[in-house]
Amino acid sequence: MNPRSLPMLNAIGCLILAAVVFTQWNKESRAEDTMTQLRVEVAAAKQLADSETKRAADLERDIAVLKQSFEATRLAAVAAQKSTGTSGIQGQLDEARGQIETWKTSIATRDARIQDLESDLTATRRRLDEAIVKLKQAGAR
Repeated sequence: MNPRSLPMLNAIGCLILAAVVFTQWNKESRAEDTMTQLRVEVAAAKQLADSETKRAADLERDIAVLKQSFEATRLAAVAAQKSTGTSGIQGQLDEARGQIETWKTSIATRDARIQDLESDLTATRRRLDEAIVKLKQAGAR
């Protein structure tokens, strides 16, 4: 080895070492950016999971309250029905209402038929009057 080449080799070694250090620093910097981004995504996912868990708990609580309310209403209705004894009267009332509706439809059908027959009778009367006029005219000739 030549004593003149030693500083040149030393400079090349320093450049190679600097390139290795720069490469490692760049790699660490990219890894840190990726980790920061992943931490942000994890935090957002955790926040979303927490809000969904809270929402699910709220919905379950609402369902429980609705079930209790429905059961209380059903029990109150059963108690009221037993205490008043109106189930038989209510059934008769519903049956009477159904019969009234049947009568209404029957009367409406009857009225429609009467109107049809009346219009047919009017048309027949008109034809009869026309025939009488023609007969009179034929008899007058």
